Amino acid sequence: MDWFSGLSVLSLETRRGAEMATLIEKYQGRPTVAPSLREDRQDTSLRLRDFAARVKAAPDRQLLVCMTGIGTRLFLQDLQRSDAEAFSRLKALRILSRGAKPTQALKQFGLQADTVPRPHTWREVHDHLLSGSLRGLDITILEYGEPAPPALVASLAEAGAAVSPVAVYRCAFPDNPEPLRQAVRDTVAGRHQVLLFSSGTQAVHFLRCARDLGLEAELRHALGRMVVASIGPACSEALGELRLPFDLEANPHKMGILVRAAAEHASGLLARKRPAVA
Repeated sequence: MDWFSGLSVLSLETRRGAEMATLIEKYQGRPTVAPSLREDRQDTSLRLRDFAARVKAAPDRQLLVCMTGIGTRLFLQDLQRSDAEAFSRLKALRILSRGAKPTQALKQFGLQADTVPRPHTWREVHDHLLSGSLRGLDITILEYGEPAPPALVASLAEAGAAVSPVAVYRCAFPDNPEPLRQAVRDTVAGRHQVLLFSSGTQAVHFLRCARDLGLEAELRHALGRMVVASIGPACSEALGELRLPFDLEANPHKMGILVRAAAEHASGLLARKRPAVA
């Protein structure tokens, strides 16, 4: 199989950018990786003390919801350092994980959790929680770079729970935004044929950067000529909310599968797009 066959492939990956570039090259693509965000650590000291106090005072009323792997790991590290007693009681706590990454992070600390079914979006978390009684529970939500969806928080509160979202980190613009700006310019100029989104936040920042450059309309038009691939349902949902087109979604929702799927289908998808554009 020819895979990408030398197509120019743009990725907005940050933390695993080098790995992404290697994967694209493996499948015969020409990679451009433009970091689109930085993980801005938040001050969780007050939330951490409040959580620890509740765990020690009423562990049977606590429910911890882990939406993010890195956020879960950072929060538990801080708790382990700051309050060993509260940390030791986590094994008796009800814990819900959004997907594989937070589940793996929990296992590193010797903790077990119920994991919601695929596609592992906040909607599965919502449905799982609302399937039982929540009245009188304290629910702590470890967020994943963006605020917890208001609909999720509102539903839990309406069901009688006290909800405490915790912003462990936020996805901010990169310290050096120039590679992202250049990626917008190059996309508008038609220099890339494939775009890989591995998170919804990447799409938010890409569009915002285009807007700041006065190129939003041009970017939207350019994406219609390209093959755009999403890593999974949560990312696809974000693209839909932004009214950005995408042509395929990785399944299972992993970076290697994303690149492989795009490499397998890109040439055929581009061939079908060209007559429509002309």
